[in-house]
Amino acid sequence: MTTEQQTTEQQGPFRSYPWPLERLRDALRCIRLKRVKIRGPAQFSHGSSISFAKGADVRSPHSVELGHHISFGKNFTCEVDVRVGSHVLVSSNVSFVGRDHPFDDPAVTVYEAARLDDTVIEIGSDVLIGFGTIVVGPAKIGDGCIVGAGSVVVGDLPPSTICVGVPAKPVRQRYPDIMR
Repeated sequence: MTTEQQTTEQQGPFRSYPWPLERLRDALRCIRLKRVKIRGPAQFSHGSSISFAKGADVRSPHSVELGHHISFGKNFTCEVDVRVGSHVLVSSNVSFVGRDHPFDDPAVTVYEAARLDDTVIEIGSDVLIGFGTIVVGPAKIGDGCIVGAGSVVVGDLPPSTICVGVPAKPVRQRYPDIMR
């Protein structure tokens, strides 16, 4: 294994900085995580190595469950309950929202209707969600799935696929040479 591979393996998805800046970056990550936990729901559980970039806004009504080694990019927004596996990258400007405004009663305006808050978004392990993606729950993104930038997820996405578009649909297998 080369020195570059070892450094990448230790760093994960993050850039390498001189050690004083590394300590500062680690401290900022810790502060951001605590900020999200304080403002977030009462049931907030997480594993190790969780990172929220600037502008994270987590307003889940009931619970957030995060595995290990997860990174959320700048301006991440979450307004639903969420369960995330391990080894997940969520790019910048990604939103998790729900179908939470009933609009089927003509006697009640959308503004006056009571908000529904039972939406859950489930993200598997080894997942990448691209820049600017909107996930409208309820939805489940399978293990090993890659969601392309700018996609809108409105339903379940199968494991080990690359999905893109509005609405997001599988375009190919992530590992085409592996027999299933």
